[in-house]
Amino acid sequence: MSYPTLGKLSLSLCLLTLLSLFSCSAKSTDSDHTTTAIDSIEWDAKWVLPELNGTPNMGVAGAYAGFVGNTMIVAGGANFPDALPWNGGTKTWWPTIYTLDTSNASSGWQISDIQLPGKWGYGASIQLPQGILCIGGCSPDKVLNDVFLITEKNGILTIDTGYPSLPQPLTNHTAALAGSIVYVSGGFADTTQKNAKGAFYKLNLNDIGGGWQELPTWPGEARGYAVSAAQSNGEEICYYMFGGRDTKTDQPTTIYTDGYVYIPSLNRWNRIEGSFPLMAGNAVAIGNHSILMLGGVPALLPANDDHPGFDNTIRIFDTSKSTMQALAASPYPIAVTTTAFIKNDTIYIGSGEVRPGVRTPIVLRGFLK
Repeated sequence: MSYPTLGKLSLSLCLLTLLSLFSCSAKSTDSDHTTTAIDSIEWDAKWVLPELNGTPNMGVAGAYAGFVGNTMIVAGGANFPDALPWNGGTKTWWPTIYTLDTSNASSGWQISDIQLPGKWGYGASIQLPQGILCIGGCSPDKVLNDVFLITEKNGILTIDTGYPSLPQPLTNHTAALAGSIVYVSGGFADTTQKNAKGAFYKLNLNDIGGGWQELPTWPGEARGYAVSAAQSNGEEICYYMFGGRDTKTDQPTTIYTDGYVYIPSLNRWNRIEGSFPLMAGNAVAIGNHSILMLGGVPALLPANDDHPGFDNTIRIFDTSKSTMQALAASPYPIAVTTTAFIKNDTIYIGSGEVRPGVRTPIVLRGFLK
């Protein structure tokens, strides 16, 4: 099986100053500060997850992902290895942790001897200096409130479970890191993925013993599959949340395209004008006042072999002006229900879902130029 390897996407962003912030699928952190002028992204699709049990890897959706030092991690998640869901396929969950030493990428992807505590996925990933903070998620039959750190001790990958649990189980929620504060919003509390929660919590990493603190919810509908990032509004670092969806009991699924910003100094949310068709997509904070938005699901189409795939549009939101600009599409499929993050001016999208039920083994890279 072969995959395309390189493409170039012009963004027409003249001399945009970039202060790179680690981020994850609508979840962002504020480390690895570099400054670069960019006007394009060069895309690379040649990193492919390794064979599993002697067969080509089909990829996973809902994986925890990020970096532990120079080692890239893609952990857990689920796929349909026997058949697509409309053909009777069974969703299979994995505890597998894939690793790649990016300082010696030619050595290739490895499958770690260490596994997740269970067959888990669809949680939130926050990049910390010491590793990847994994928040909530679910297994085939349970939604989790577990919080753990994938880290390294004495050169060995380790799972550190010494973090306070979420106040309630959540899956398909979104999260971001603003300074030392982790914010978590939305999601579902049971495996039916109906009746989303308006949950909004914070954890001060400088006071882990204080646990998670409940904050006021946003002035809109509860939702899962939202997209978020932490970015400055010109005065302070705020928490931005866009889109999402919910399925209320005995009602069809509703996709939301509204956006909100939480202002910590005021302990208050404001609604953002505009439409944000980003459900289940990705966002990374860049520069001093921009959020780069990657893909999403703007509409629910029938899940079958004729599905065209999800949106490849790239957008940029200016937090100082509260305006969004649609840019050129990616030359490669942008996965949803995945984790996106930045390191050294490179965007990584860790596997994910490119059509309903269809995963990709590609870890897409976008080099900011």
